[in-house]
Amino acid sequence: MLEPQLSAPVPLAKKHQLDSFSCGDAAFDEYLVRFAFTNHRSGAARTYVACRGRKVVGFHSLAFGSVDIQTATPRVAKGLPQHPIPIMLLARLAVDQSEQGTGIGKGLLKDAILRTLQAAEIGGLRAMLVHAKEKQAQAFYKKFGFEPCPTNELHLMMLLKDMRKSVGAI
Repeated sequence: MLEPQLSAPVPLAKKHQLDSFSCGDAAFDEYLVRFAFTNHRSGAARTYVACRGRKVVGFHSLAFGSVDIQTATPRVAKGLPQHPIPIMLLARLAVDQSEQGTGIGKGLLKDAILRTLQAAEIGGLRAMLVHAKEKQAQAFYKKFGFEPCPTNELHLMMLLKDMRKSVGAI
C-alpha cells in the first residue's frame, strides 16, 4: 500500500492526528499534543502542520514578539533606536523521527519564513528569532543564514532582508 502523500503545511485543526508524533524531544512532542491547538485557537501562537493523510509528521509554531536591542544580533540592531525590536518568534519546529532527514524540516523552515514575510507586509517586523535547543539545531539554522545572538549562541536571528534573499534557495 502506498504511503499518503506529504501535504504542504496547513493550519493545525482538530482533524489532525497528533498522538503518534514523536520527534525525539519529549517537550516538543508534549507541546504539539497538549498545547499547540489551545495556543493556536487563542491566538497565542499559530501552528502549521505537514501531514501524511491526517497524521502530523512535522510542525512549526509562530508568534509575534520583541527583543531588547542589547540581545539582538549586531546586524538586527544596527541603526535602530534603543527600543524593543519587533520579531517573529519561530517558537517550535520539529519533524517526526520517521521522517527526519527527508527535507521536511527545511520545507517547514521555508514555510515559516514565507509566512513571516507575509506578516511583515501588514505590520512591522525586523527579524525572525529562534531558540535552538541544542548544537545540532543551532547548526541547522546557521546553515540557512541565521546568526547567533551575542547573549546566547543558541538564540539565532535572521533579518527580513536576508529572508527575502535566501527563501528561494531553501
